Amino acid sequence: MPTGCVALLLTLGIGPVLGEAAGTDPMEFVAEPDLDELEAEADEGLPLVSSLAEVLAAAPAVEIPARPTLVRHRIRPRERLTHIAIRYGVRREDLLRWNPSLADDEEFPSGRRTLKVKARRLPPPRVKVRYVVQADEDWMDVAVKFHVPHRDLHAYNWNLRTLQPGQEITLWIDPGWPQTLHPGEGPPVPERFDVPMGALSVGRPNRGRLQDGVLLPLSDLYTRKEPTSGLWGSSHAILQIHRAFAIFRHDTGYEGEVVIGALSRRRGGRFSPHVSHQSGRDIDIRLPLWPGADPDGSPSIDEIDWYAAWGLVRAFIDTGEVDTIFLDVSRHRFLYEAARGMGETPESLEAVIKWPRWSGDSRPVVRHSKGHDTHIHVRIKCGPDEPRCRKR
Repeated sequence: MPTGCVALLLTLGIGPVLGEAAGTDPMEFVAEPDLDELEAEADEGLPLVSSLAEVLAAAPAVEIPARPTLVRHRIRPRERLTHIAIRYGVRREDLLRWNPSLADDEEFPSGRRTLKVKARRLPPPRVKVRYVVQADEDWMDVAVKFHVPHRDLHAYNWNLRTLQPGQEITLWIDPGWPQTLHPGEGPPVPERFDVPMGALSVGRPNRGRLQDGVLLPLSDLYTRKEPTSGLWGSSHAILQIHRAFAIFRHDTGYEGEVVIGALSRRRGGRFSPHVSHQSGRDIDIRLPLWPGADPDGSPSIDEIDWYAAWGLVRAFIDTGEVDTIFLDVSRHRFLYEAARGMGETPESLEAVIKWPRWSGDSRPVVRHSKGHDTHIHVRIKCGPDEPRCRKR
């Protein structure tokens, strides 16, 4: 464990101070003395790191208290209210209630030093570190290397326009962020899936029907949205859903809930308010959420687990049976950054997602469709036994 990282974690630590040790009420937080002086000293000796793993290895473990514990969280640069809520296992609405002076629409609580939080998990603090830029690295390369949004990385180093090899930059890393992915630790992918055959897609997605439709079965792989009147599909589409989700669960180890919201009606045809979803091969899937996010609300960008979302998109693509995945272009950046953070390269993503230079003339797998901001719309290809199915 690097000595510099340990010292920094102790210096910048934030959390509950128990009454027995401090001689005060157990639910009262004892303020740290001379915060500005402590931070100035810490900046002079920031640890030099080369990887995210190095920082995570030096960080204390997350603690889960037996009951909610009052802490006073010290706000760090570019820290958003939703991020703070997720770190402590609470909801954004709770932060607003516990801190009445906060504005409901406040994204970055600038000018504030601390927030009261009744924490359900006690993460280690965010850590400020130094990093030396390597050859051929740009802003995006460094951002994905440390799982930091590239816009935040720019903000941490606002005085730099470009990066040069050997240049030293600073960044904030959050070792206490929830870890939802455990690659390769999920259940094995079955060799076959028990899907009723004979359900056929007829016509086009926006002008078609479903012959002998199959109701999406109950499964441990996903959650069906109720009512199920719009969860009918072709046998080929239902099979690809099972294959993709099995790949997703195996490859990522993700255990969170993923909700399938709509396919088609039992016989296909018009399915208001959808324009397509008429021929049994269009699937609406709610984007995975970070723990603590409201599963019934309309999630913000910060509440979406974009790493799990990319794992799901990648799994559908790996079936080889996906025609298109629709996602509002305002969300493409977050999916792209997550993909890069999970090992994809600009070259491997070239045919998948065109961020940051998306064009309506290009034909990547992930394309823009207005309103698809909290869910993805997956369109499955026509099956080999569907002669009357039409691609578009």
